[in-house]
Amino acid sequence: MFDAAPVPTSPHPGGDDLVLRNIRLWALDQREAAPLMDISIRSGRIDGISPAGELATAGRAELNGRGRAAIPGLVDVHVHFRDPGLTYKEGWVRGSRGAIHGGVTSIVEVQNCPPLSTSVQAISDRLEYVESRSLIDFGCLGNLLDDSVPELEGIAARVPAIKLFLGCSTGVGGQDNPEQVLALFAAAARAGRMVVAHCEDQALLNAGEKSFPDATAKEHHLVRSAEAEVESIRLAINCVRQTGGALHVFHITSAGGVQLVRDAKAEGLAVFATTAPHYVLLSCEDAERLDCFIKVNPSVKTKADGAAILAALRDGTVDGIGTDHAPHPREHKTREYSKAPSGMPSIDLLWPLTLELFRRGELTAKQAVQSVTSGAAASMRIADKGRLEVGFDGDVVLFDPVKTRTVVAAHLPSTSKWSCYEGMELAGFPEVVVRRGSILMNEGVILGCDGPDGDAGEKVANGGKPLRLEATRPQTLT
Repeated sequence: MFDAAPVPTSPHPGGDDLVLRNIRLWALDQREAAPLMDISIRSGRIDGISPAGELATAGRAELNGRGRAAIPGLVDVHVHFRDPGLTYKEGWVRGSRGAIHGGVTSIVEVQNCPPLSTSVQAISDRLEYVESRSLIDFGCLGNLLDDSVPELEGIAARVPAIKLFLGCSTGVGGQDNPEQVLALFAAAARAGRMVVAHCEDQALLNAGEKSFPDATAKEHHLVRSAEAEVESIRLAINCVRQTGGALHVFHITSAGGVQLVRDAKAEGLAVFATTAPHYVLLSCEDAERLDCFIKVNPSVKTKADGAAILAALRDGTVDGIGTDHAPHPREHKTREYSKAPSGMPSIDLLWPLTLELFRRGELTAKQAVQSVTSGAAASMRIADKGRLEVGFDGDVVLFDPVKTRTVVAAHLPSTSKWSCYEGMELAGFPEVVVRRGSILMNEGVILGCDGPDGDAGEKVANGGKPLRLEATRPQTLT
């Protein structure tokens, strides 16, 4: 049913003309002397990639990459910008500036604070609101609740997927009735949209809270256990099996959950999964030093779980990495465990954190790039994004893969000004970021709105556009 469902069409939003000179295609050629290349972008889409100096591009704006490495603009399929509703925690302008800093040119955003997108009017209003404020291209998920079912077909025409919280998390309660969960999966399948699920079993979460009444951050991975994730993923996969729908497991955290997804893919089910940087770069042992700053839902688990996720990224079981960027003010995260909200920011650092997995030998260059570009885009059926190829959008990130910088959270563009990666020495900080031919960052300076931080209420010119969803490969240029 999912594969046969009609998918809405939309015109390409266009873009600018630009020629990037003297760049090196990083993940395609790891030789020390990789050849210098030029990339030509016309009306926002790549129309030529050639050895340096061979493109005839008279009259177009040019930017000299000065031998920097080039990768596609990153696609972050899981962020929370808290806007509208809780703009003091982030906001679209500041959030999208943070995204640019991390090399992200496309995002999929999840609204987990009121107003939720449970009607055609609500999602339409939200898309209009976001388009006036985002500096990068975007998709917004609908919320899968009983209230949204009557209008789900209309909602589906405007979103890449529908988000279902099987376990409670920030701002949204969990679903604990298996029959109701199956009914929601069936409704999404009829509407032709995959269910993107926060997979934690609510009954096991409740039991975890009772078992650890005086928990601190060091017990968070026991309160919200691996078993809770595994049982929830098992239920969700069974719903796919019964309905013919599709499932995307967000922020997968456990070895057991990974194996269920691997088995489901081998069975031929339409099941996808993404993880987040903190599940492979941190472990529950880091709670000793990070306290509630590492408190996220689902919890960060053991080093063995992280190793299993990395193996799944290498073999394709896990399709990609999304940040689950979920900002809160520092003063909220320093509360005692029971009152500290879950979530951490990291979109500002997505490419440096992903490159760190390559530097540590955990992923090849190709695997690292695909996890945040083409793999992530395909996991959501996003068109035109994630590849430096003719016909794809002219989204490009230029960086130095060797030059390092120490993470100083106070200098990051998004709102929180704290990071679990404070003090880490990372490489690959983006220096030039291009979205559909428009230069969003040049020489490390973010362009596009006034002021160093942006204002949650302001609007932007020449901003991002809704992501196209009709195919995983774009139409041929004419």
